[in-house]
Amino acid sequence: MRFASWYLLILFALLPYLYRQWERRKPAALPHPDAGKKLNGEVRVPAWKLRFPIVLRLAALCFLVIALMRPQQGFMADTSNRYGVDIMVCQDVSSSMTAEDFQPNRISAALQVLSDFIGSRPNDRIGLIVFGSESYLQCPLTTDHRTLLSLLSDVKVGMAEDGTAIGMALANAVKRLKDSSAKNKLIFLLTDGDNNAGAIDPETAAKLAATYGIRIYAIGIGNPQGAPIPVIDPFGRKTYAANPDGTLFLTKMNAEGLKKIADITSGGYYMASDNGKLSAIFSEIDRLEKSKFEAKSPFVYDERYSTFALTALLLLLAEIFAARSWGEVVP
Repeated sequence: MRFASWYLLILFALLPYLYRQWERRKPAALPHPDAGKKLNGEVRVPAWKLRFPIVLRLAALCFLVIALMRPQQGFMADTSNRYGVDIMVCQDVSSSMTAEDFQPNRISAALQVLSDFIGSRPNDRIGLIVFGSESYLQCPLTTDHRTLLSLLSDVKVGMAEDGTAIGMALANAVKRLKDSSAKNKLIFLLTDGDNNAGAIDPETAAKLAATYGIRIYAIGIGNPQGAPIPVIDPFGRKTYAANPDGTLFLTKMNAEGLKKIADITSGGYYMASDNGKLSAIFSEIDRLEKSKFEAKSPFVYDERYSTFALTALLLLLAEIFAARSWGEVVP
């Protein structure tokens, strides 16, 4: 137990003075069935009854002073080592993420692995950016992973228009991380394509990230040789996207470009060609990117002033009740 405003202890020095002042003053009479008899001296009021309301008032003031001193009760906090990293995830939601070289498709596999990763990092602040030809903040940096997972479940292909604005997504992530005080600041870039939209090219965004000490982990999702993109026709039938000449259109990934982005920031580049490899990549990053720190304070304090304030109020009410019941009031 401690007092946050212990210096208010000096107020206790005023209580003896107040008691003497109240003792010197003659109590004033209130309407009472025996008021006339009391004035004629026929009814004697015990001395303790005259002093009892004063005692109640002094006790109330004591408890009020204690409440003003803000008593706090402390308990031992968790002092074990923890790991803390700030991570912005940039998730590609272009139409090519519906390719089925992953089960059931690329976007579903990526979101599932992300969900598992978030669940394994309870002490990290994690945010989410989705991008197609545009880049949008889906969730800011937060430790409220329940809300983050809820927002992650709302992610779907096409929500940021079709295209692949990798540079814009990275720049948006840098904006969210640049003022972070975390020891490790990371960007996870999950994409299956090449930059073909946006006003900022990926290399410029990567250099900006390096300026702020942010590392980029670029994760290529999909078969390096490409995969067909399913399309649902007006009759609900599944076909596959085709080139103008009628040949099958295959997704294209710029592996060299992703590797360069990672190298600029001293991050890492990974290629995931199936669900198992994608999970293994996130497991490896989980092992690599942890930063120990100690709890700053071994104690946590809870305020306890309300109990004393309530007691002071009850004592004041008791004083009023006693004075009215006995026909006397403390001036």
